[in-house]
Amino acid sequence: MKTVMVVDDVPANVDVVLNFLSTANYRVLVAESGEQGLQQLELEAPDLVLLDLMMPGMDGIETCRKIKSNDLWRQIPIIMMTAADELSRKLAAFEAGAVDFLTKPIQPEEVQARVETHLQLRELQVRLEKMNQDLIQKNQQIAEEMELRLDAEKQLESSLEQALIIADRQGDILFATRQARILLDSFFTTTSQRLLPASLKNWLSGQESQRPLVVTHKKRGEIEVDHFSISKSGHLSLMRIEHRNGNNGPKALLALGLTAREAEVLYWITEGKTNPEIAIILESSINTVKKHANNLFAKIGVETRTAAARAALAVLAPSA
Repeated sequence: MKTVMVVDDVPANVDVVLNFLSTANYRVLVAESGEQGLQQLELEAPDLVLLDLMMPGMDGIETCRKIKSNDLWRQIPIIMMTAADELSRKLAAFEAGAVDFLTKPIQPEEVQARVETHLQLRELQVRLEKMNQDLIQKNQQIAEEMELRLDAEKQLESSLEQALIIADRQGDILFATRQARILLDSFFTTTSQRLLPASLKNWLSGQESQRPLVVTHKKRGEIEVDHFSISKSGHLSLMRIEHRNGNNGPKALLALGLTAREAEVLYWITEGKTNPEIAIILESSINTVKKHANNLFAKIGVETRTAAARAALAVLAPSA
């Protein structure tokens, strides 16, 4: 139910409008002067104001100006009611902020038509403002995301092996380096290409996120997750993962004379991953993974995945 405030010093005029609007299912507030109208607005803001132009003391034009000067009331539509046909006064009312006029004596059908029209216009205006706000917020998030991605790329320029992740507050991964995905898959039991592990998401959204998160694995050593950059709105976060025991990761397999990518493929073979799974982890094609696997088999002098895994374990866990 929409609320309309009627401001008029003539009770007969108020009664006509009050009866009709109430019958038309509007909630009606009444003020007998401009001063009372402003006092009523302090208590409750209506959806629309019907304001008499000619009133003793504070007239409709001055009342309209005062309403429009208040940020809380500025967007309320004001329709003037007048029997005067002076163009100058009507222009002054429009300049003060009125959106329309009703000519006395008041015709109920005209009141309903104009009230409904301006309430619909206001509702559309509110929707448009909301859409604009959502668009501004979305653009801001996109700008922040781009800024952090550029930041991550700059970090990568100095070291392509850094493990960097950009995620939002919902735990969605927006950007991750290959090394970051390897460490996520290695140290967390349930991982997704698109979502942070639950324990990492909880840490990021908690009060302890300003301190590094340390995750330990019996066979793979230890990683430290550092939350070292955040967007202004707090919507996006940039994290760095450091493998504190480098002897248990793909880097250690470079000692076998492999390239960095071959070492990564061998590492995941050791973890029991199939070629399709390795292709997903490394964001590569299955054929490319097969090619790297054949090359590394030749380099370390083996013919099967099992033999390759044994050779890798001799480096990764020599005491096992």
